[in-house]
Amino acid sequence: MASDFKLSATLRGHEEDVRALAFPNRQTLFSASRDNTVRQWNLTSPKPPLYDDIIALQGSHWFNGVAYTPPSKQQPNGLVAAGGRETFVFVKQPGRPPEEDPHRMLIGHAGNITCLAFSEDGSKIVSGGWDSQVFVWDIEEGNVTAELPGHEGPIWGVMVYDAKFILTACADKMIRLFDINGKSLKTIKGHTDVVRCFCKLPAGHWSGAAFASAGNDEVIRLWTLDGNPMGELEGHTAYIYSLAILPNGDIVSSSEDRTVKIWSNGQCIQTITHPAISIWAVAACEETGDIVSGASDNIIRIFSRDSERQADPESIAEFEERNRMYAIPAETASQGQPFQKENLPGPDALQTQVGEKEGQQLFIRENDGSVTAHLWSASTSQWNLIGTVVSGEGTSTTKKSFEGKEYDYVFDIDIEDGKPPLKLPYSLTENPWDAARKFLERNELPFEYYEQVANWITDNTSGARIGQGSAAAPTSRPPEARDPWGTDRRYRPGDAGSVSTSGQRKLPQRTYVEIIEGNVQNAVNKINETSKQLLDAGKIGKDSVISDEDTALLQRLGEQMTSSPKDPHPTNEQLAALNKVSTGWPTASRVPGVAILARLAVSPEFVQHTSSGEQTAIDAYAAAGLFEPRQVTANNAVHAIRLLVNLFSSDNGRLIVDGDFQKALDLVRPFASEPESPAQFKALASLYLNFAVLLASSAPSNESKSREARAEALLTDIGLLLESESQHATDGDALFRTLCALGTLLTLGGDFRQKMKMRVSGTLHFVNMKPAGQMPNVKEVVQEIRDELR
Repeated sequence: MASDFKLSATLRGHEEDVRALAFPNRQTLFSASRDNTVRQWNLTSPKPPLYDDIIALQGSHWFNGVAYTPPSKQQPNGLVAAGGRETFVFVKQPGRPPEEDPHRMLIGHAGNITCLAFSEDGSKIVSGGWDSQVFVWDIEEGNVTAELPGHEGPIWGVMVYDAKFILTACADKMIRLFDINGKSLKTIKGHTDVVRCFCKLPAGHWSGAAFASAGNDEVIRLWTLDGNPMGELEGHTAYIYSLAILPNGDIVSSSEDRTVKIWSNGQCIQTITHPAISIWAVAACEETGDIVSGASDNIIRIFSRDSERQADPESIAEFEERNRMYAIPAETASQGQPFQKENLPGPDALQTQVGEKEGQQLFIRENDGSVTAHLWSASTSQWNLIGTVVSGEGTSTTKKSFEGKEYDYVFDIDIEDGKPPLKLPYSLTENPWDAARKFLERNELPFEYYEQVANWITDNTSGARIGQGSAAAPTSRPPEARDPWGTDRRYRPGDAGSVSTSGQRKLPQRTYVEIIEGNVQNAVNKINETSKQLLDAGKIGKDSVISDEDTALLQRLGEQMTSSPKDPHPTNEQLAALNKVSTGWPTASRVPGVAILARLAVSPEFVQHTSSGEQTAIDAYAAAGLFEPRQVTANNAVHAIRLLVNLFSSDNGRLIVDGDFQKALDLVRPFASEPESPAQFKALASLYLNFAVLLASSAPSNESKSREARAEALLTDIGLLLESESQHATDGDALFRTLCALGTLLTLGGDFRQKMKMRVSGTLHFVNMKPAGQMPNVKEVVQEIRDELR
């Protein structure tokens, strides 16, 4: 029997949770963190193992995923890739300075990127995210070569199985198998909750399976590539976040239950408890068989079976002591069962009771009245102390009860009018981000609210500490932070940042909306990087190259847009440089240029410089193909629609869209019937709302018939969007904006309302069937629309 893993090294440096790991060889490992960095750790001393770290990537938001591909002829130093909240896939050569631009920056996702995997030869990378999209990228070309379709929820895991097959793990509880070209081969059903992670099993594995999967249902499932189940490994008591495979075929798993477990021949043979709540990631080194974990206490830990690579006795003793001293909340100690101290055995049980299996729990009532938790180690046949069970408030009488557990807080969450609020339980020992994620997953709510809910928990508990009592009022929350939520500690998803304010009439809308999103500097850097690649590849002529002068102009434009996002005052020369990219480059390479143009459309100077004579900006960009559906990347169309949205920000821009009303509708109509992404759905919703506000602001006159004809055409397209069967209509705010557009049109007059009554009633039926249709602000505006129709 293999010896147990023991601590090898403790790596400190990250300032937030360690979310992802890659352990390619004994000399190097990579870690991605919520502290906005990816770090490279290099072995500096083999015995005891010591590591030094450098920042490989510095972002402006957190990272969720990291991947590594070893050196090759094309990439002598290998490549490291990372993705997260910024929605870009960053690809960089290891060892390059953190301030140096990435080797590639892949732009295409519309939401948080959760997972990454390189192809076997390192020429491609697969990425998945909250936008339900999975892309296969050609790294050197910088474009998408395939999209993996059919997902009905966020993507949590991807695995490149070999040169041909890719597996995806989705929140819709499905595993999907694709070929590298995007062809869907099989959907594998079996998980009862969100699927999160995979590991590939070696040929001849004891299970007979090809791969393992795990997720929120707390079970590791073993499968053939045909989708046949080959077994289940049970033992974890919370979400399983990550899987890895050891060279000898043992499976390694990490979980929300504080543990890393090692599985062999269908049994858990070792449990490594951590002094942290969530063990987000685990990876195995193929060269040594060592394993590494990343946790919510910001620490990376390496474990080894080889005594030559184990830490010194003092470090091992310190790790064990941190586990023994770990405070375990009483409400989580026994998986939600009522905790009865008086019925627990005394210390003698540690000598007289024998555990039935690896990882079994035993709670002991010590002689001083405290309660300690112990896990059975099958390899040493003894109980190991893993912590002291505590009540977070000091006394159980101050706790709030929810589903058999006790918490410091149980917040009310209003989702649907006329129904009881959902409950969000939270204890001060938890990470607010973890509590927010669990709440959204448990209630199948859109992940667009993840950041809002987490920040709200923090705001409402920031002044509380363990021992204060759950009634303690927050002390550091500014008054403005309370406004969206009211004063009753009740949160209403969608109220913050939405078009309207809860409790007020929403129809008609009178205010134009803008979409000002994206990191301008990253887009400028991407343009500079791509220009030379395209010229070297012979894909553009010299007249389309971004010159040094153009680069200086765009860098200056980035500064203008950062300091004055509402009106950056672009010059004609700056717009000319962007037009090289947006109209003269290959379609797949235009995205960063079109993204900047979309943001510039808020400025009167943009209209002045791009609309002259008989041709408007809409004419020019339509002729360049920016509105063509089903392009290599759908983001060109997303940004082109956002450009139309932002034209409403200025008087000159409104004159353009008013004059080109029908042309604009015709250009975007193909997307209304089948939006390609949540971002595209929201852009269309915003455009339709702005057109509705424009029509409603026109005074009734001899032009009323023309106005109503336009309103009827607009309402028809709004109906297409609301009645589409797209899985991308998950954003409650986007649905709210679309309905506000519809409702605003109905305020044009009684004759128009009567004419549209049957059509609108049918459309509202489709809204009720959408998950986001049950959001409170959506239901309120639907009710106002029904009132208008009466």
